Amino acid sequence: MLPLSQILKRKSRPLKQEKILAAIDLGTNSFHIVIVRVKLDGTLEYLNKEKESVRLGSGSSDYATVQSDAMDRGIACLKRFKTLADSYQAEVRAVATSALREAENRNEFLDRSEKEVGIKIQVISGNEEARLIYLGILQGLPLFEKRILLIDIGGGSTELLVGEKGEILFSASLKLGAIRLTEKYLKKDPLSISDLQKCRIHIESVLSAYLPQIESWKPFTVVGSSGTVTSVASMVFEKKLEKRDRLNGAEITIDQFKDIRKQILDADTLKKRLKLPGLDAKRGDIIVGGVMVLDEVLQRIKAPSFFVSDFALRDGIVYDTIESWFRHTDQSAPKLDNIREKAIRTIANLYPAGKKHAEQVTKLTLQLFDDLKDLHKLGSVEREYLETACHLHQIGLCISHHSYHKHSYYIIKNSEAMVGFSNAEIEIIALIARYHRKGGPKAKHEEFKTLRPEDQLLVKKLAAFLRIGDGLDRSEKSLIERLDSHMDAGKVRCRLYHKKGEEPNLEIWSVDEKKDLFEDTFQTKLEFQLISL
Repeated sequence: MLPLSQILKRKSRPLKQEKILAAIDLGTNSFHIVIVRVKLDGTLEYLNKEKESVRLGSGSSDYATVQSDAMDRGIACLKRFKTLADSYQAEVRAVATSALREAENRNEFLDRSEKEVGIKIQVISGNEEARLIYLGILQGLPLFEKRILLIDIGGGSTELLVGEKGEILFSASLKLGAIRLTEKYLKKDPLSISDLQKCRIHIESVLSAYLPQIESWKPFTVVGSSGTVTSVASMVFEKKLEKRDRLNGAEITIDQFKDIRKQILDADTLKKRLKLPGLDAKRGDIIVGGVMVLDEVLQRIKAPSFFVSDFALRDGIVYDTIESWFRHTDQSAPKLDNIREKAIRTIANLYPAGKKHAEQVTKLTLQLFDDLKDLHKLGSVEREYLETACHLHQIGLCISHHSYHKHSYYIIKNSEAMVGFSNAEIEIIALIARYHRKGGPKAKHEEFKTLRPEDQLLVKKLAAFLRIGDGLDRSEKSLIERLDSHMDAGKVRCRLYHKKGEEPNLEIWSVDEKKDLFEDTFQTKLEFQLISL
């Protein structure tokens, strides 16, 4: 993964016109928006950025629900952000993290956002959050060639990641957010020594499983991002009476950090903390928990210093979205980005015996998909979902042949290796694989019925293609060399080219058995013709 400036300039087919993007990060503590113009030469112009303290995770220590007042604050903030984005005529991408990731009533918030604001929100996994933060940091600091340890302490979770040259070597998302710890251990005012000790023991116990793995990747440069880290840096420079407009790239020594940590922990009341020079008043009630997490990590890895990044999740969203625009510029040959390719390979390795079949199914399914663009009216993004599902549709066989399509769904849905995809994308891909055999999608299926209607239709369309592609290699002998398809008199006629002397009769029987979903979804007949080469 190259820095944004390099990856944009190396593309053979640049954007045909400038585009404007608004990236929104719905954090547990704050919502952020950044608006950028993507120029034709591959450079970015930052047009605007805003931040609001929403406290979406407040009032729920277990994060099981988003409280009604927090939900109202969030929707009100999104309305302001949408007005700002519309003023620039910007395309909006909104990503949500820990608070919505864990909330049982998240669909209420997602539905309100879409209906009341007009913003569709992606809820991403912890590992995907860490990946995007890493991409964001690489846009603001010259660290691409270096191995780094990323520490991002948010309101609901802490992301830890070891990366080098854009590759993720280690990643973990821990339920150690500043708001989460405050709600559970640090709500009393003044703070008691007993509560601080309980909080520290909890932090140590959670981190203990991960820090030895992180230490094994030494040496690395430590980089911190988000509110706790920038607050500490602001306090360091305030104490030094050094005025800085930007904190990005600042190096904080361990002695400087310890000095600020002592100031914060000695201030046992909110009133005292609000008087600390350089500390944002909106962070005074949650800074203790965040600093205690940072302290434990730095102490355990014996870090002499850490660098501060002003760039974080929202900047990673910008990079990821723009890279996607370029990835899908050429619809005749879209390719998965490197991170997604590695995710697919990692999962596919669970069932190596199925790789040849998966490659054949992918080739034939995509040929059919490409030939019938006028019928399905889908684009390169949806093609990518189909391609991924083709590669992984048989992965459930690593568990059992019985109901293996359901096992495939479970593996894809729950694998931590599916980095590079949002939760919504993973659900769609998993369901496409789920419905490649046996009965098609039904309203009574729990996972299917929770999808939005447009996504239900998308799953039906793409699963219909996968069922045909899978049937065309029923013998798993790659008997079909290639195919071409076209619409003729209201029917889809598909010519199947095979080697002379090899009769793919099993394949013809199989696709006749599996074409019902295709014909029902597209309201057209599907006929096959064998042609010997």
